[in-house]
Amino acid sequence: MEFTLIKFIFIFGVLHSFIYLSFALGFSLVFGVAKIPYLSYAGLYTLSAYLMHLLLTKAGVPTIISAILSIGAVGGLSIVIGDYIVKPSMKNPLSIFISTMTVSYIVEEVFRIKMGLTPVALPALRGVITIAGVPVAQQWIAVLIIGAVSSFLVLIYLSKTATGKSIRAVAESWYESMIIGINPYKVFRVTMLIAGLLAGVASISLSPLKAVVPSMGWSPLFVSFAIVILGGMGSIKGTVVASFIYGFVEQFVTWKYGGAFASIVPLALIVLVLIFRPTGLFGEKE
Repeated sequence: MEFTLIKFIFIFGVLHSFIYLSFALGFSLVFGVAKIPYLSYAGLYTLSAYLMHLLLTKAGVPTIISAILSIGAVGGLSIVIGDYIVKPSMKNPLSIFISTMTVSYIVEEVFRIKMGLTPVALPALRGVITIAGVPVAQQWIAVLIIGAVSSFLVLIYLSKTATGKSIRAVAESWYESMIIGINPYKVFRVTMLIAGLLAGVASISLSPLKAVVPSMGWSPLFVSFAIVILGGMGSIKGTVVASFIYGFVEQFVTWKYGGAFASIVPLALIVLVLIFRPTGLFGEKE
């Protein structure tokens, strides 16, 4: 493989991996705490991008404030989904699977009806910088910084704060966490908030590089599925490692064989891991 191609794969692998990590962390946290696939994630991702677009174009709100309001809104909505959709059906995984997926479909259809299928765009940083001879749009640098900072803050929160340690304890066992005085349902609400905020952060930072369309949330959802399954369900360490594995594999396929083949990567990873290592890289057998 020629050296130039290796540089492209490495640089864009790093850039993609950090934003995938920030997105997949929220998905992994919900799975670890509630043991459910949080399919409303796709809708939250879509909603945050459209909210920012509407705040910018219809209300004239400045870019930074629009971004903060959009991220905060989907974080709050995530708590509502947890309280009124997930929590009442906690003992019925199939019901949660259907209802959370339905939320995403509702969001998609609402924007399909109201906004149509014509893509809209969010403002991106202008300009290009060169890294090791590889031209990189400045928006990608923003994606890298935002993804790295948000992921780092969440990991520090989980390891250094009392609530973060409670989240890890509940992920290990609801029953044992209650014995030591932790309220799993309060921890669950915090987890849903973090997940919603991370979905919003990922969407707001990445959407300026891609078309904002009603169905935009499904692709990141499948990526999160692939990363969490590869790393091990609910394993934070696994999510970190798998995000980088996925990012580099995807970029290798993209630059070597084209973007059409890269879209198959998450589905292929899910199937292969479930066949050969169902627990993932760092998952543990029940």
